[in-house]
Amino acid sequence: MTDAEQPHATDAAARGSRRRERTRARVLDAAESLVSERAPEQIRVEDVAARAGISAASVYVHFGTKDALLAAVTERVLSVATDALRAAYAADTSPLERFAGVGTAYLRLILDHPAVVKYLGVTGERGPATPLDDQVVERFSQLRREFEASIREAVDAGAVRPVDPEQMSWFLFGAWNGVAALALRRDALALPSERVEQVVIEAGLVLLEGLIVDS
Repeated sequence: MTDAEQPHATDAAARGSRRRERTRARVLDAAESLVSERAPEQIRVEDVAARAGISAASVYVHFGTKDALLAAVTERVLSVATDALRAAYAADTSPLERFAGVGTAYLRLILDHPAVVKYLGVTGERGPATPLDDQVVERFSQLRREFEASIREAVDAGAVRPVDPEQMSWFLFGAWNGVAALALRRDALALPSERVEQVVIEAGLVLLEGLIVDS
């Protein structure tokens, strides 16, 4: 290859790499969307391909198997969840603001990624069936414990009333997921995602008002 040809080959390789990454992202987006609607075992590669606007063969080229694709979706969502919530936990604010910030971060997560709520609901009903399911349970269990720690910090600082941090963390975790699950329903009990956000924010404000210690 001549010196003149070298830049063109490099540019072509870079374009090919960007194209593969875009296709991979489209497949992951399509698969995540389907996970928010169906149990993992009900999803077919052909369904993912149709939603992504590509051939099933292309999905196999990028991910190899359906299990590998679903694992990649789960890993991506877990990474987003972990980064968002741990950033909220580590915020350089008061204990009360940190406690409220974690709630806001989790609400944003489940509204932007409804697959989280669907996946937790499905795997919770049937129990973990794969090592990946176990990993999801352990990761969210750890995040729930970290949320408990943020509540305990607020209690210890005298910023909120002396509630039981563990029980409060379980209540809020269940409440957030339960209300968010209404957006996934296909019946008269369905609640649009924007209404879910309004409901959780309003309830959160009422809860905070009751928890804050009068100055």
